[in-house]
Amino acid sequence: MSHLTQRVTNGPLITAYLEWGTGEPLLLLHGYTGSKLDFHDQLSCFEGYQAIAPDQRGHGETTHADAYSFPLMVDDLIRFIDLLGLKRVHLLGHSLGGMVAMRAVLKAPDRFASLILMDTSPSPLSLTTPETRERIAEVMRTSGAGLLVTAMRAQKPSRRAQRGIDFLGAQEHWRRIELKLQQMHWQAFLDLGNELFAHQSVLDALHQISCPTTILVGDDDRPFIEPSEAMAKAIPGAALVILPDAEHCPQYENPEHWKIAVQNHLCKASKS
Repeated sequence: MSHLTQRVTNGPLITAYLEWGTGEPLLLLHGYTGSKLDFHDQLSCFEGYQAIAPDQRGHGETTHADAYSFPLMVDDLIRFIDLLGLKRVHLLGHSLGGMVAMRAVLKAPDRFASLILMDTSPSPLSLTTPETRERIAEVMRTSGAGLLVTAMRAQKPSRRAQRGIDFLGAQEHWRRIELKLQQMHWQAFLDLGNELFAHQSVLDALHQISCPTTILVGDDDRPFIEPSEAMAKAIPGAALVILPDAEHCPQYENPEHWKIAVQNHLCKASKS
């Protein structure tokens, strides 16, 4: 099923988004180098909900900006909710999207009915070096995404990552990877990459989150398992769900378990 891109003027941006269904709003916020395409095939999973997947600044079809930071993306998100006329939303944030999501809930708790934090962290991670990010950003600026995708395709995927590729089919999987990298602004790649690995931790503030919260993480997403456990301990009443046979993108790698986990969360949150 194909969903048509919609757009709304969002402060200095034109925010692009996908939308499907009616009911309580559920926002699905993608991660670093991702886009609304990361949830394109999941929007129709949630009967009785208005599922919405926006492109964050510097990503997808949302217009590029002069600056990229978590605080700016939090403001983008809250303003986007206002522009769509939504009072309170369920919010799922994946990876970088989760870092934005938890900060948005801390800043404007009354706007969020519940929270799902998926394969994310409240604290910086050391996965790449600044020098590596600068080299990749320069390739994006001067040569586009083709060389990066060629290098990625040359690496043998793990068994769990292959499950994600098989979900879409190899041709569509790699088409989307290349498109997302082509659409991402090289400055966003650099600035947000640096922020991912050098931001100020919010772990000590997570006890302030009072809405129903579920932490999702793939059982083989090793850099994010310990942070997920820490978030589950810090947020009052939070549930930790470790998804089997999954790495960093469980909505593709184990879609059935992912869908059940999200549905269970929404069912409990809607009753609270």
